[in-house]
Amino acid sequence: MPENVPQVPQGPQEPQGPQGPQGPEDGHHHRLDDLAAAASLPIFDTIHVSPPDPDVAATDPGHRETSVHLPRRTSTHHFFAPPQQVLSPSQRSAASTTRSDALAQSQSQTGDVDTGFLQVFGPENQHDAEKQAIEASFEPKAGFPSLQQQDLQESFIDTYWEYCYTWCPVLDRECLPEEMAQSPLLANALATAASHVQPPLLPHEGPAEYYRRAKALFYDDEELDGITSIKSIALFYWWAPRPPTVTHRHSSWWWTSVLIRHAQQMNIHREPSASQTTLSAQDMSLRRRIWWTAFARERLTALCQSKPAIIDPRDCTIREATLEDFPSDPQSQRKGEIFIHWVRLCAIMGRIAKSLSRSGGISTPSVLENHRQELVNWVNSLPPHLQLPIGAARTYAFDKDVHQLHLPYLTTIIILYMKRSAQTIPEALPPAILAASCIVRILKDILNRGNVRFLMAITCWYTGTAFIALQQARSIEHLARDADQGLDVLVRTADQLQNMWASANVIRQGFQRMLNGSNLSAKHGMPRQAPDLTAPVQAVGNAASHASFMGVDALRGPASTEAIPEYFGDFDWTALFPFVTRETSSIADSLLKNKAEGNETRGFPSPTNFLFHDSLMIQYDDLFDTAADFGMNFTMPQ
Repeated sequence: MPENVPQVPQGPQEPQGPQGPQGPEDGHHHRLDDLAAAASLPIFDTIHVSPPDPDVAATDPGHRETSVHLPRRTSTHHFFAPPQQVLSPSQRSAASTTRSDALAQSQSQTGDVDTGFLQVFGPENQHDAEKQAIEASFEPKAGFPSLQQQDLQESFIDTYWEYCYTWCPVLDRECLPEEMAQSPLLANALATAASHVQPPLLPHEGPAEYYRRAKALFYDDEELDGITSIKSIALFYWWAPRPPTVTHRHSSWWWTSVLIRHAQQMNIHREPSASQTTLSAQDMSLRRRIWWTAFARERLTALCQSKPAIIDPRDCTIREATLEDFPSDPQSQRKGEIFIHWVRLCAIMGRIAKSLSRSGGISTPSVLENHRQELVNWVNSLPPHLQLPIGAARTYAFDKDVHQLHLPYLTTIIILYMKRSAQTIPEALPPAILAASCIVRILKDILNRGNVRFLMAITCWYTGTAFIALQQARSIEHLARDADQGLDVLVRTADQLQNMWASANVIRQGFQRMLNGSNLSAKHGMPRQAPDLTAPVQAVGNAASHASFMGVDALRGPASTEAIPEYFGDFDWTALFPFVTRETSSIADSLLKNKAEGNETRGFPSPTNFLFHDSLMIQYDDLFDTAADFGMNFTMPQ
């Protein structure tokens, strides 16, 4: 894939009146005075969507050279920059041609599958699409950024490239300035994300205002190019003004769903054969990056928020993204490599979410074994430079993208090894606590470097699940001190995330409620630490009632098939942590030592450890009494 895309040549500027540029005809443009003349243009010869790339005309022999020189109308919207940039004739020609061609390629009733026989009406669909393309071409855009705003735009591009591209590689840096000049929607969408992640220190309107404008442009169908539209709404992922405690049209779940439906309508989920498309290799690469971005996000949210997925992989034939789908420069290749592994991880998380939501929990050891093995295979597939560098007490090779890549991986381990009892009290097993301590290590590395604004909103969930596991570790004598230190890191992270994400407010309040619940242990006369299970425990007094209350049969052990032995069996859970050594943290040292000595569950909940359950119940009592105040479930769906 070429690294540099030639820039559109700059031409002389034309005078602009109240209605916009009046554009005299020249030898390079054909003026269309009415729709009848426009209807005589050759038909568009492809049914797929391509990005608005003015250079396609120079590289694609099948591209139409005809361009439309149009009057400009005054828009009813306030766009990214009220002053308008005066475009040269060549710029306007390229923009007009690209928009018309792209809109004509946005037909929805096309593709390699025709279950409803709508392709019988193919000529009529084609004619209607061409008519809409021509009519839309007579509605040119306004609000192009002024020359004075170029510095601000460049800073937004830099921010996107540095912090967002790895997880949302839908824009190409070489042609992005020109695309923004052609699309107020894209300009405002990029400004929304970038100004929220790294606000300029000079006066600017802020992400809320940029988002308001971009949202209005999208819902009013002001953007003619379907690909540009879905690239723009993909950037809304970095703006979440409200938590998902109520249904609204500003959440990541909403915008991801809109992105998926638009992509499916444009048949992006299908890989066309060479005979079905005239799209360039660059266009196809863009489509793959867009699709797999949407796919990964949906799988993450499905596990986080217990939502059903829209995408059924059996409906998709689009090829998995490869490094060939990214620019060839080293930085793009490295970011692309992380993206590819992230998408594969999210696919595993989606399958786990389906198992949990459809069975009320992983009900058979074989299903759990399959998911665990998938995770082991994934982490071992990472090349050395993408492995989490926390084998030593200090991190000497910090990479924010590599650290972020492992946050969903570790959170998934917590989900798999956090079992719930009849009273919705999560019980974290050793792998969950070790994974939580690794999340603490990652977040500590990030806090040490003084910036958390690049962390995505879903980091609130990662932090919350780690907190639950370490909160239980406080009740295990040999882990309590280190668990307290880890909880402090998680609280500080949540404090910082509150500056970015509304969901962090919910998580932070939950932290405080759980900590307050822990403090009630002393008030009720309960010891903080659980007893050592290596010593015998006598079931006396009301032990039977305790066992019944906790869903435990005192003779047969936990009634659930998720009993502790089934979580381990013959599976060596340390295989999930090839990057961890006993030097990683004190918790890692303790857990790995106990595992090596065959005593991995010392101090953990068991059918006879009633004192542990009583203490844990008091800690969580205050949380679950008023959990409805949050509208967000921090634990594994049941």
